[in-house]
Amino acid sequence: MVSVAILIPLIVAAGWWPLATILVVGVCVVLAIRELFAIFRQGGFAPRSGPGIAVGLAFCLAAAVRPLTPFDVTGLFLALAVSLTLIYELLPGDRTNSIQNWALTLAGAIYIGWLLSAFILLTQLSTPLRPAPLAGLGIPPGTAWLFLVLAITWIQDSAAFFVGRSIGRHKMAPVLSPKKSWEGFAGGMVASILTALVAVYLMGLPISYAGAVLIGFATGIAGPLGDLCESLIKRQIGVKDSGTLIPGHGGILDRMDSLLFTGPVVYYGVVLAMAFTSS
Repeated sequence: MVSVAILIPLIVAAGWWPLATILVVGVCVVLAIRELFAIFRQGGFAPRSGPGIAVGLAFCLAAAVRPLTPFDVTGLFLALAVSLTLIYELLPGDRTNSIQNWALTLAGAIYIGWLLSAFILLTQLSTPLRPAPLAGLGIPPGTAWLFLVLAITWIQDSAAFFVGRSIGRHKMAPVLSPKKSWEGFAGGMVASILTALVAVYLMGLPISYAGAVLIGFATGIAGPLGDLCESLIKRQIGVKDSGTLIPGHGGILDRMDSLLFTGPVVYYGVVLAMAFTSS
């Protein structure tokens, strides 16, 4: 609990300033890729840490410079990532598992770097907030969207845990995550939708309440799937936690597994909602 009490204020403070968000996301990308590749190595694989981290940070850079460039450079960076990581395998050395190593390097970097870069994109959303109870705090629009993702993800996860522990009877994924239940999933879904509705009211997010329900519903699905996907990776290798960085909570990847999916879902959901609203 002490770790969480320290981390949450730091994350909230970092979300207030776009440059701080970029820095925090970049640090998280580096740490998470290192943890993921360490898991792969325990399974006998050999992903390339240097190229993998470089690709992950490249996606963060692509997101960070989007307001400064006339076109989105993400596609360019993806093309370079695919080609350069494969070219790296041409260097002298043991090429026994080169294709396997290349695939894990590229997939791991995209999984962490590209998905987490959505949090940088969220801070760039600039549609003004509506008058709301928390308007006096001066929350920037992009920061409000960032807080929405964090609130939905954490509250959904907590609700699913407590409901599942209280009345959970039907296992959701007994092999990947024995403690998850369909009852917990339902409780988390309700919490996700309610959190989205409350956030729209309190922060004046520029979407309708119907849009909030849709975002809450989509995030309520994405969060548990992100958790299960990381569990799949760990089960394949046979490890319990991704690391020991956060005492009592495992590694940073264990704390971000749901956010890897919920961040992009909210960002692209908001972009689509605003596009349909303005058309």
